[in-house]
Amino acid sequence: MAGNNANKSINNSQNTNNGKVMTKYDRKVAKRKEEEKRLQREKIIFRAVTAGIIAGILIAAAVICGMRYYKIHNRFISVDGDNISQIEFDMYYNVSKKAAMSQSVYGNMTMADYYSYMGYKSSENDKSQTNSQTGKTWYEYFADNALTTIKEYKALIKDADNSGFDYTTGDDDYADFTKQISDAASESGKSVADYYKQSFGQYATEKNVKKYVMEYLKANAYQSKLTEGMTATEAEVREYYDEHKDTYDQVDYREFTITAIDSTDGEMQQAKAKADEFVAGVSDEKSFIELCKRNAADGETKYDTDEGSLHSKITSTGMDKGTSEWLLSDERKSGDVTVIENTSSHCYYILYFINKSYDGSKDETIASNVLNEKYSAYITKLTENMQTNTYNLSLIHISEP
Repeated sequence: MAGNNANKSINNSQNTNNGKVMTKYDRKVAKRKEEEKRLQREKIIFRAVTAGIIAGILIAAAVICGMRYYKIHNRFISVDGDNISQIEFDMYYNVSKKAAMSQSVYGNMTMADYYSYMGYKSSENDKSQTNSQTGKTWYEYFADNALTTIKEYKALIKDADNSGFDYTTGDDDYADFTKQISDAASESGKSVADYYKQSFGQYATEKNVKKYVMEYLKANAYQSKLTEGMTATEAEVREYYDEHKDTYDQVDYREFTITAIDSTDGEMQQAKAKADEFVAGVSDEKSFIELCKRNAADGETKYDTDEGSLHSKITSTGMDKGTSEWLLSDERKSGDVTVIENTSSHCYYILYFINKSYDGSKDETIASNVLNEKYSAYITKLTENMQTNTYNLSLIHISEP
């Protein structure tokens, strides 16, 4: 009885709430309400966390966009304490690259031809191609050139300002520039806007590159004025020639070639013996000519005339490396004869020296070289202490000159 009374007391306390008896249904409803409250709390927390994450993403995106905008429009690199935007850098990159590509190497060959020989493809992205000589990408190669040009032109601007240079033709020069751009765009079938991007970089517009173009034109104008005072004198041309005679001297000589059947020692020895026998019979130029005719291979008609063995006004660039040293030596005198071996072609050259001279035909080239050396020395003094910073950007790794 006591136990039953105790159980009833316990049940009464559990089922009573402010005097109301809790039925099974009431307990079920209460439990459902508690679950709904829990879910609501979790939903509120989830919304708060999600909002925080989204806010964080938006802030990060804003920071990234801000950094990208700053790099493009304000500081991609710095040169001598001045910020260089990517717009400006890209302009110099494209301008200096074009200048390099159009530079003449030899004859009709340009640097563009030489780069192509090295594997460069203008149709592909510079960053995706490796320069076989430097081991860096072609982008890095051209970026190095661009940095050198930027330093030169920034130095010219500062020097112009310090020297009081008055750039009075700026507006006219810029008008000529924009006309050239417009004409070139029309000829290529492009809009002016597209041509700016093609010529000066993906972010370039006529408006945002104008200040950089104006500065570039001013530097060019000052450079022209500066170099006017660096023109080479006759004495300087002569001095330069004396120091580089082997480059400019022209040689008249005769040559006969005796070729071995192959490069084996036995065949080369036989060819050498024939060459030595030939030389032993040379007493003057006329005898050399006759020996050429007598020793010509069957069917060889080259030496049928007296001019067959003659080489006139040949400079070092037109000589075999093995023969140029002997022909250009200051010890040479008319009538000298020698035999020079060419192992790669398994042959021997028999050379008869006539004379060496310089006719002054390269004086303009020499004067240009003298001026370039003066200008280079002047610019080096202005730029040698310039500090650059690329801020460890992943897109560019410029090596210091």
